[in-house]
Amino acid sequence: MNNTFELKKGKLVFEEDKIVISDNAAYIRRSRILPLGILLLLAFARLVRYFKSGDTSSLQFALIFGTIGILILVSEFFKSTQSEILLKEVSSIKIKRSLFREYLVIKFGSNKTRVVTGIFNAERLQEYIATIDDRK
Repeated sequence: MNNTFELKKGKLVFEEDKIVISDNAAYIRRSRILPLGILLLLAFARLVRYFKSGDTSSLQFALIFGTIGILILVSEFFKSTQSEILLKEVSSIKIKRSLFREYLVIKFGSNKTRVVTGIFNAERLQEYIATIDDRK
């Protein structure tokens, strides 16, 4: 059975003992973390402005956007960008559909997840994952 799947930008290969993913996950992660860092710096600057001037709108801005930024940043650290994943580390593999897109979600035993986007033939991948689960 063919174990290579095309992605929008890369490919996904299931080998005997590991999964090899070549995509742009590291770039996507950096492009998410950078604006969050800028948002947190802006919230911190507004918090400093509140302590200097006592402007309550600066405090509200700092609390709302600082909290949102920290929550999203913490959730980003529970995601992985590994390109080679050993099958013994994997606790579950599922395909999820959201907004007409398919995502392959690989969960590790260490509560981290690896999300693979841009799957071209999700039905064939779903069938292959079912055969992997049958072998276990």
